[in-house]
Amino acid sequence: MLGHSSDGARLVVGTHDMRLIRSINEEAGRLGVSKSDYEFHLLYGIQAQEQLRLAREGFRVRVLISYGTYWFPWYVRRLAERPANVWFVVRKMFSS
Repeated sequence: MLGHSSDGARLVVGTHDMRLIRSINEEAGRLGVSKSDYEFHLLYGIQAQEQLRLAREGFRVRVLISYGTYWFPWYVRRLAERPANVWFVVRKMFSS
């Protein structure tokens, strides 16, 4: 999907997988795709340092938060999809 946008559409990748992000960036470089032709969406509070690093390097990064009436069910679904996230949340809650 990189480099195939003829109508101004931009590829959006929602992931916290740094290996995948690195691969996408490498492939974009190989294809000569500009950093402005794709972007990454990451959740608030997860991989915050990587979000900042990507932004400093000139990549488009959007940080997403859940809100509104259904924020809690959405959040619980995300935790259920990847149980390791539960431990991540617990560690963040009790770390100083």
